[in-house]
Amino acid sequence: MDNFTKSNTAEERVQIAQVMSGEESVLHELDFQDVAISTVAVSTLRKAASAVMERFLPGSRPEKLTDSQAVAFFIDRVFWDQDSKGLILCADVATRSFCIPIPSDHWHMKTDLGTIQ
Repeated sequence: MDNFTKSNTAEERVQIAQVMSGEESVLHELDFQDVAISTVAVSTLRKAASAVMERFLPGSRPEKLTDSQAVAFFIDRVFWDQDSKGLILCADVATRSFCIPIPSDHWHMKTDLGTIQ
């Protein structure tokens, strides 16, 4: 990763923190494969993904969206908010980012993360 990309990613993280959690929040990027979310969170993601598709992806078929597809829509970037203990899931669509907060009681780290070498 070049310095421009690293700088750009850090800047995006700060911007997301300011918008989603307030100026003083600390976000940590996570791999979505390491977290599990509740069925309530999946339902929220499905509604949000459908709304984004209807408005910004002409010709898409949000009525055919499955739960798995809705979750996959919002895992371009995943952050843990150190202050609220919640997650922020982001979808990158064209030149925009759409982020959804997941409260701390609707997600957890998976217990079996596989073999670490």
